[in-house]
Amino acid sequence: MAGDYGDWLDASMDIMEETRFKKRHKPLIQRLEKKLHFDYVELEALSIMYYKLEKENEHHGQGKRERGVTKIQFRDMLHCALDMTDDNLMDRMFLAVDKGPSPFITMETWATTLSLFLRGTLEEKINFCFTVYDIMGEGVLARDNIFHLLRGSMVSQGGEDADESVKDMIEVITKKMDLDRDGKISFNDYKQSVLKNPMLLEVFGQCLPSRMAAYSFLTTFTHTPPTL
Repeated sequence: MAGDYGDWLDASMDIMEETRFKKRHKPLIQRLEKKLHFDYVELEALSIMYYKLEKENEHHGQGKRERGVTKIQFRDMLHCALDMTDDNLMDRMFLAVDKGPSPFITMETWATTLSLFLRGTLEEKINFCFTVYDIMGEGVLARDNIFHLLRGSMVSQGGEDADESVKDMIEVITKKMDLDRDGKISFNDYKQSVLKNPMLLEVFGQCLPSRMAAYSFLTTFTHTPPTL
């Protein structure tokens, strides 16, 4: 339950405006509290962040007002607040969290994604990262897919030399992660490899905020100081 910390979440909002907002979204927050890694007060704070971004983006068209946080806004937030700068993977990440055609993300998607990024379990992160890497949903990462992932994440040294470096990396990674030696990395190969060595979680590109970035962002809204 919300205590004194959540009585007035944002001093830049009118107290009546915030009270109406909290009352309107109480059912959603109660539902999210049961399945995410945030408590009620933290979810209220995150919903206020969403609401402020939503207000910035309000526009009118054909007599109908559209409201919501756009994927572009969310992308900018991830870039600035969570230091997620791998543009090559950003589109894949959005497909992993929200496959809908709308340019907006819902408050539920907002909270669910931040729950994963900031406090997700290793298993949740394994599932997410593999989904990002396996953009076709085939359940395996073939060599050509791995090549494009690694090539896009590398700072190119130019032409053929960069490609050769990627090919060398593929040999090292597949030797380590292709547990059943079938020439591809299945979800089980990936999961078992990461469980054994968590450093391999983002071996094909950054899908998650750094530990320090997550810590810094958490301190802006949580009443429970996170530990590094």
